[in-house]
Amino acid sequence: MNQLAPVVANLDVDLLRTFVAICETGNFTRAAERVFRSPSAVSLQVKKLEDLVGRPLFRRETRSVELTIDGECLLGFARKLLRLNDEALEHFRRPVMEGRVRFGAPDDSGIFAIPEILKRFASTHPQVEVEVRLDTSDELRRRCLAGDLDVVLFTCENGFGLPVRPVHTEMLVWVGMKNGCAAMHDPLPLAVAEHGCFWRSLALSALQQAGLDYRIAYSSGQCQAQIAAVEADLAVAALPTSVLSPRLVRLDGVGGLPPIGTYRVDMLTRDGAGPVAEALAEHVAASFGERTGQNLRLFA
Repeated sequence: MNQLAPVVANLDVDLLRTFVAICETGNFTRAAERVFRSPSAVSLQVKKLEDLVGRPLFRRETRSVELTIDGECLLGFARKLLRLNDEALEHFRRPVMEGRVRFGAPDDSGIFAIPEILKRFASTHPQVEVEVRLDTSDELRRRCLAGDLDVVLFTCENGFGLPVRPVHTEMLVWVGMKNGCAAMHDPLPLAVAEHGCFWRSLALSALQQAGLDYRIAYSSGQCQAQIAAVEADLAVAALPTSVLSPRLVRLDGVGGLPPIGTYRVDMLTRDGAGPVAEALAEHVAASFGERTGQNLRLFA
């Protein structure tokens, strides 16, 4: 014997919008003005919504608008549903962007974050070609000011007086292999980035101020190569706290190597770059915002 499929009820977005308007205005009449309906129509919508959920949403004995416990619960759901509804419509109403945007990121660790940023941007702007350049922070900044790149990320202390948008800050720490012996060598063997890297400048300055002898054992434009040298216990390196793991441990602090400091990632958008570049910049900022507090390798 065939069983009838259960009837699935759907919440009407128009009813929810009216419900939220009543809650936010505190009055049926003002809510009616907001949703461009008559007060009687608003009352009918509330009745229909209550019938749909099977619970009273307002206390009828009060002269002012007062939510029941179920009404307060529905208000949270209603706001979430309306937000998703509006975001979905905004996505499809947004004009399709085409063209090309030139994006630059530091070459020593940009590889860690770029895939997620590009994936995020491609999901909303599939018709845009993104040209990516990995280089030093100094070179990226110079190329953006010269008009060769549209959006760049670079590390610095003060933004160089440019109209930058700070997107991330993180501590640099001395990192070594757990139970390794590289930090015991004299002079201290280092794995560093190439000249022009802000991390390198901060690290060497910290050692010089502390009067510690060191030697450059390994240098590479790729952060992964520095990490490989540390994991092989051939050197120590100045890296963000986000790279720490069960294998890689901090070597600074009490009785250890000198503190290095904090670095900042700034984003610079070329003046007059256009809406495509601005859209990419928003995606970059949002990606870093979501990464805050997560154990991810970021830029240098």
